Amino acid sequence: MSRITLTGVTSVAPDPLRPNVAVVAFAAAEGTSSGENDGAPAAPRAVEGRIAFLDEDVVRYTVDPAGAFAPYAKPVCPEHAARIPAQPDDSERYAHPAVRVREEGGAFVVAAGGTEVLLGRLGALLSVRRNGRVVVREAAPLQMGADSTTQVLACAPDEKFFGGGTQNGRAEHAGTVINIVSAPVNGNEWQDGDVASPSPFFWSSAGYGVLRNTFARGVYDFAATGADVRAAHEDGLFDAYLLVAGCAGEPAAGLAETARDVLRAYYRVTGAPVLLPEYAFYLGHLNAYNRDAWSAEPLPAEARGTVAGAPATEGKAWVVHGSGPAGGAGRVRYEYGRVRGYVLPGRGAAESLNGPDEVLRESAGGFSCETPYEFSARAVIDEHAAHDMPLGWFLPNDGYGSGYGHNGYEMTGGVGTDGASSPERLAAVAANVDNLAAFSAYAAERGVATGLWAQSKITPDANPDVTWHNLRDFAAETTRGGAAALKTDEEWVGQGYSFALSGTKQAYDILSLDARRRPFVLTLDGWAATQRFGAVWSGDQDGTDWEYVRMHIPTYLGQGMSGNPNVASDLDGIFGGDPVVATRDFQWKALTPIILDMDGWGAYAKLPYANGDPHTGICRMYLKLKSELMPYAYTCAAAAAGLTDANGDAWLPMVRPLALAGCEDMAPEAANYEFLLGDALLVAPVWRNARADERGNDVRDGIYLPGGERDVWFDYFTGERHAGGQTLVGFDVPLWKLPLFVRGDAIVPRYEAHNNPMPPGEKNPRGLDRTRRVIDFWPEGPAPDGGARESRYVLYEDGGSSIENRARWVEGYGLMDDVFYGGHVETTFRMRQEPGRLVLLAEASTGGYEGYDAFRVTTMRARVEARPAAVEARCAGRELAVREVADRAAFLAEEPAEGEAVWLFDEAPAIETFAPPEERALAAMVAGVHGAPRVSVRFARADVGEGAQEVTLWV
Repeated sequence: MSRITLTGVTSVAPDPLRPNVAVVAFAAAEGTSSGENDGAPAAPRAVEGRIAFLDEDVVRYTVDPAGAFAPYAKPVCPEHAARIPAQPDDSERYAHPAVRVREEGGAFVVAAGGTEVLLGRLGALLSVRRNGRVVVREAAPLQMGADSTTQVLACAPDEKFFGGGTQNGRAEHAGTVINIVSAPVNGNEWQDGDVASPSPFFWSSAGYGVLRNTFARGVYDFAATGADVRAAHEDGLFDAYLLVAGCAGEPAAGLAETARDVLRAYYRVTGAPVLLPEYAFYLGHLNAYNRDAWSAEPLPAEARGTVAGAPATEGKAWVVHGSGPAGGAGRVRYEYGRVRGYVLPGRGAAESLNGPDEVLRESAGGFSCETPYEFSARAVIDEHAAHDMPLGWFLPNDGYGSGYGHNGYEMTGGVGTDGASSPERLAAVAANVDNLAAFSAYAAERGVATGLWAQSKITPDANPDVTWHNLRDFAAETTRGGAAALKTDEEWVGQGYSFALSGTKQAYDILSLDARRRPFVLTLDGWAATQRFGAVWSGDQDGTDWEYVRMHIPTYLGQGMSGNPNVASDLDGIFGGDPVVATRDFQWKALTPIILDMDGWGAYAKLPYANGDPHTGICRMYLKLKSELMPYAYTCAAAAAGLTDANGDAWLPMVRPLALAGCEDMAPEAANYEFLLGDALLVAPVWRNARADERGNDVRDGIYLPGGERDVWFDYFTGERHAGGQTLVGFDVPLWKLPLFVRGDAIVPRYEAHNNPMPPGEKNPRGLDRTRRVIDFWPEGPAPDGGARESRYVLYEDGGSSIENRARWVEGYGLMDDVFYGGHVETTFRMRQEPGRLVLLAEASTGGYEGYDAFRVTTMRARVEARPAAVEARCAGRELAVREVADRAAFLAEEPAEGEAVWLFDEAPAIETFAPPEERALAAMVAGVHGAPRVSVRFARADVGEGAQEVTLWV
């Protein structure tokens, strides 16, 4: 096909069979006068188009010179089953408003409700109006060729653009060019300016978005090389969903409302973001525990094993300092192999999942090493617990050449001419699944979920050259082996596009349908719609330099604004590492959705307790903070998935740019290197060495606080009050401190500090007790006019793991998911400030879910300026006897009796680090630092669904 340029519109008429569709007849010119048609002038031809209103704010616009009008984008390979849309266009999930067609001036108008699509008779230029206001218009006619289609859109000088997927190092794209391409397999192209997970979707602050319905590579030029936006894909037709913000015709609407509207429309087409299981929001640990040899002392060459028949190199010395001093001797152990193709020696110690309890059957005849506990994955789980480190999930096979059992070790073959595996081959796989099950059970007893890494296909491989201990059967791994999560690798999904989307969907469907687990799929090289199946991490990078931190902050912002709120990256990078950079990375990422230690590749062990005091204690401090804030963060996740709009932020990402708080003209540093977690918490990561001393104590410049001078932001740790609308310069950030601020009048629900979301038990003593709730109130003070000031927050709570996927087969589409997360509980918290008193209120909780226990101990805490004159408390309308306790230790030990409450005034609350006494360096850092005065009130255990609980502080 030669190049085709639309030149005009000859007719537009409603489709008689589909009232929501208008059929367009275009006039076009094929070829060019410069030589495509053997030097002949461009030839006229007719081209058909369609405008389909799926909803008033979702319009599919298709121009297909071939006239095929395929319902779905063409996959790279026919077997790739995943679709970009979450349902067919004729699904009952859409309203399908009937279109009205008329002529206006020199254009045809196709309208439904307040949205109008205009096509010029001459030039065929498209524009879209919402409530009478033009939100987008083409600046040049569509140009199509055999392998390229370009749309050119006009843009305003101050227009902002978001989207494109996980564009590393970039949050907003005005004046730049982004690539909608997957990185080459094993190309390690995940640095600043590279693309971890592309998406053919972008949106504008003007109030529109464009989702190109294609799996072809693309390039988007947001007025970088000219005055207009040029969006091109290597596809011979134009097929796009035009997404129109419902507020686009309202001049007062801000960027947050535009984002909500466009993202809501995007999710209506491609599917809502998955609500991850609760454990996914805790620290994850990943490494290979089924490949290498280990020793406590260096081994001679003949005892190290082999790589490609040659002796393995010297072992990597891993030093773990724990609570000992940074730079001390630490504990040293040696690892041998660490590469694909490594073969263990005939004797000695091998790593394993289960240590002495490794499941070894007849098929393990080729494996003759010992599997001591100290070199097992079980030991690493126990080490986290011994160092009091929160840990939610664990992947024990994340490394090339690592399976999860030694049965069938280094055996190959066993595949018939029909591709079927021999009984011996299948027995080895089954035995290894049993080994995985033993580890999963051990981890689950300690509150940790088990997942797996996939470097290749996750169904049994018919290739006879695959060693048996590396064979995969994800269905068996999840249903019998206890695996609850999957992380993909570039060698499996690195082809990207339809391949990556289908692979991620395959894992999602196995988890949700076969295993009936809420899926946690962590992937890269995704595409539009990846958000309905899993989370995206940013790829493999080196954590040695500050660039690692700097790059990731805008990456997180950009991914959320691209329609996937579940963003992740390796803590401190997979490669290299620096203790100070690592500590700063831990701090800010604790306030983001997904955090993971990718161990085994770096300059040192990637463990939160690797670098010693004070680093170990600071990592613990922020992991504990993450656990405490889980009710707030989980509510943000539910809102991002569209499950609640009680706080007015449905569909907004968890990690939000300050632009969504009305700060649209701030300095680039604030736009790229700060963020909000939800609406209440502002995070300003330490992303560079400004004026640091040798311990990493530094200052943070350029912290912008949203709002005006009457708005208030509190330092989370010290309680210091700061006015909004200013930029803080030289803000003191000793190594232990993250610049973290709380919006004045915020209400932040919490849990008591814990290590994982599973209930406490004999083997999980620091699990989560959901029946002990804490609510933090941050009163700003009475209104400036002396009147009352009120605020509210609605908590969303469920069991953290339930799901029902009522998927059904739809002819022509395939398997269409229909997800229900089960019941949930909502609790509204309120705060009223008026002259002389402060009222804190927890309304009666409503709803329920399987396993919900409404009998809870409630603690309300409020930052105050001084000791209150009196404290009153009520439960379910009944006035309680209120008793003051002397100090924090007494308060923590109190369990009030029915009919009473206890309270504490703490004039200078200490910084809580959770550090043991031997971590003296961290203790010295926080000595003398304290928070603002605080009042804490604890209620007796009560049914929180029966009535409200209320505290009045008379001030």
